[in-house]
Order: sequence, then structure tokens, then C-alpha cells
Amino acid sequence: MSWAWLLVLLVTYPWLLLADMLSDSLASWGVVIFITGAVLVVPCRRLKLWQSVLVAGCLGFLFEARRPIPDGVMAFWMMAAAIFFSTRREWLRNFPLLLRAAVACNVLGCLVWYFAAAWALPYRGTIAWINVLPELILQVLTAAFAGLIFLLPVSYVQELIMDRAGVPVAKDIV
Repeated sequence: MSWAWLLVLLVTYPWLLLADMLSDSLASWGVVIFITGAVLVVPCRRLKLWQSVLVAGCLGFLFEARRPIPDGVMAFWMMAAAIFFSTRREWLRNFPLLLRAAVACNVLGCLVWYFAAAWALPYRGTIAWINVLPELILQVLTAAFAGLIFLLPVSYVQELIMDRAGVPVAKDIV
């Protein structure tokens, strides 16, 4: 089904909205709940390459719409991750591998977001890494934990909608 990418995106949007609301409630602590990487791996397992790249681009633009980062950074990174995971579907074959890929994708996406946000700051003087490192570690640990927590419900809903839409399981590329 060629419209499966849109159905997956529509099913994924409430989870992104929930993560944004959690991020807004934790804004006083400076914590962002980043789940965009975790919601990307299941579509890469089931959709065709062009569909998963389209979903990844839309997810990247949806995430950066409310964030002070340069335009297109997250979308291009998410599309590159979708190409990577879609061409290596054997890495997403079972749930432990899927969980590992979701955590890795979420952590790397959080690092890309963090450094893009730092780049977008108006003041680009010397950075005292001793002050930035604890916040970076907090963001990365939060992204890894969010990838673990949110993967199960999000992947269940995504798999359910793809089963209902009749999307077959993609074959491994050898």
C-alpha cells in the first residue's frame, strides 16, 4: 500500500505531541524528551525505502518545528538514519535488535539535535565544556531512557496500523 507511510505518520504524531508536552513540563529542568529516533525504526523495518525516508523527513520537520535549531538538520539526519536502517533490515529482525537500534537512533538523534541547538545560539564564543558536559550527559541519558520506554507502545501501535493497512513484512536485503 503506497499510503502506509501517511498512516504511520498520523499514528506517530500523537506520541510526538505527548513527548513535546512532557518536554514543556520539564522545561524548567532543561530536559527534552526526544523520541523521534525510537519511532523511526519500526517503519524502517516494514515500509519500502522511499516510504521510510518520507516518514523520516516528516518526523524530522515535525520535531524541529518547535525547537530552536537550523532548518532541515533533524530532517536530513532522520532521512539518513532511515536509509541506513532500511538497507540493513536484518538489524531490525527481532525485538532485542529493534530495541538496540531504537536506543542508538534516539541517542544519536539527540546528539545531533543538541549540537544543532548549540550551533544556532547567537553567541558562539568559547564554550566551557565543564559547564555543558553535565547537561549533555543528562540529555543523552534521557534520550536512551525515552527510547527504551516509548519503543514498546509506539511500535505496537505502528505495527497494528501497518497490519491493518496490509503492509507486508519487508524482506531482508542481502
